[in-house]
Amino acid sequence: MSDKIKENEFDENKNTNSEEKPYDANKVNFEENDNWEFEAKAMTLENDEFEADEGVTVTEDKNEAPITIANEAPAKAPEKAAVVPVKNKPSKNAVKFALAAVLCVIITAVLVFFGVRYFTLPNTNEKMNPGNVAVTIGDTDVSIGMYNYYYNAVSNNYISYAQQGGIADLDPTKDFSKQKTKDHDGNEITWAQMFENEAFEQIQYITAYYQEAVKNGVTITETQKEAIKSNIKTIKDSAKESEQSIDAYISETYGEYCGLATIEKLMTQSYIANNYYHQYLINNKVDDKDVEDYFNKHKNEYTQISFAYLPVVISSEEKDAKSKVEKDVKEYVSKIKNIKDLKKLIPNACKDIIDNAIASGSFENADDCAEEIAKSVETSITKDDTSFTEDGVKWLFDEKTNINDCKYFYDENNSMFFILLKTSEPKVADDEVYSVRHILIMPKKDEAKEGEEAKEATKAQWAEAEKKAKKIYDEYKKGDKTEYSFALLAEKYSEDTESTSKGSSGLYGGLYEGTTLGQMVKSFEEWSTDKKRKYGDTDIVKSDFGYHIMFFVEDTTSTLFKCESAVKSEKEMEYIKSFEVKKHSGAMKKTTVAKPQAATTNSEATAE
Repeated sequence: MSDKIKENEFDENKNTNSEEKPYDANKVNFEENDNWEFEAKAMTLENDEFEADEGVTVTEDKNEAPITIANEAPAKAPEKAAVVPVKNKPSKNAVKFALAAVLCVIITAVLVFFGVRYFTLPNTNEKMNPGNVAVTIGDTDVSIGMYNYYYNAVSNNYISYAQQGGIADLDPTKDFSKQKTKDHDGNEITWAQMFENEAFEQIQYITAYYQEAVKNGVTITETQKEAIKSNIKTIKDSAKESEQSIDAYISETYGEYCGLATIEKLMTQSYIANNYYHQYLINNKVDDKDVEDYFNKHKNEYTQISFAYLPVVISSEEKDAKSKVEKDVKEYVSKIKNIKDLKKLIPNACKDIIDNAIASGSFENADDCAEEIAKSVETSITKDDTSFTEDGVKWLFDEKTNINDCKYFYDENNSMFFILLKTSEPKVADDEVYSVRHILIMPKKDEAKEGEEAKEATKAQWAEAEKKAKKIYDEYKKGDKTEYSFALLAEKYSEDTESTSKGSSGLYGGLYEGTTLGQMVKSFEEWSTDKKRKYGDTDIVKSDFGYHIMFFVEDTTSTLFKCESAVKSEKEMEYIKSFEVKKHSGAMKKTTVAKPQAATTNSEATAE
């Protein structure tokens, strides 16, 4: 599930989450210039027609009215004027000039009626005049203020993370347009471009779902309306405390030209988009063939091999340090015939690592540290993994390499040796996972008094819970009996709030997907993993927690589940990118651009 749509993203002033979906620059169309192009007639001119014999004059005298549109017949020509018969049709150029003159008159009339400021100036109240439209996503215009909100959320997140030392190639104190990084496709771009790309990606994502939600009649819920009111009240209170007007406070906090109307509109759009997002994912499932094709194409990413390893570091800076350590490593390899032999060598082979861990206070003694290392030496890797040396991975996957074969490899980048012991043949993970939706109805227990143990539910309370569960189940069966209708009932009734949008897990509609065996209670799992199950099967299952109204989605392997999730993501991105992104160059010149931050001293950082 995407973390781009979150209902609590407005609770923080400057931070939003951002995930991994690259902005497609090829989908952006720029206007060729800043001249306004009118796609519809102005209100006062909508039904007017300009005939060839109308008198239309435009004066250049600054003291006179700029436009005169004469509706009377033109003045009679002088008596001595020569009348020249027209023998040929007017040239194409003449027609073009005539049309241009009429268009000029229309544009000038519109400017007079609305005022030049209407077309050129942005605003904080979400009036979508041409001067306030920064970008259009599909059929939806996005204001400068809203663009600035998204842009600041993206750039501030990156800058804040960089200030904490989390991004190696981003210096917050230097010009972002002169610092290079790589986008999600591996292309080299500047950090300034990265901020802009991801801002557009966020806008495109939310707006695409919002636009389709409106077309499908999806609206905002009463609970979401109350959440917006609560957030707006918090903003107003903060503005009052800072002794600023609301719009001034919002512009300073979220971005220039971002006002109260912008925040209300942005929250409303995000909630509606979020409501449709779940409906879209449920109703647009991927085909089994698409999953199979994806697996065949990415088989190396899902084919794993198990092995054990010992890291042997070169701590000395002496010229012959490497050769001395390599001599020891060869001796270690000669003694390793199985995983037990490898673990016995940890105290000697990993001595430098153990000494450093004790010196740093991570462990009190060498035995404890060696025991902890022994727990982590067994692992698995895919053919495309780059965690170890390329030669080491090739050796592990080589058909000639047998189980319990041992060999060492030098990692030049980290100045260390890796001793590898192959412990399995390559295989695709086939552990079972399942996905279901459920609505949990729990018996209402009597509250225990202070100091008393929690009370068990009575038979009557269990009976009442069962009665309620059956009533909800009947409500489902009387409807269209779709997965989405079940999800809506889970949102409405389920007492397992962590599997709904009421919780903090990010789940929706009572969904548990990719669930491994042993994770849920026995009765829940046995029903979900019954091999007779088919998509859409429903029933009521009792557990120690209460009554579970169940909806079966699938029972599969972890590998195929991962492939299915990847295909879903690919198709979702295709869907999002189908909404054209058009920048309006004139308005975009007025949008926010991140500036280098003032450098902070160590003492300032500590104080913060």
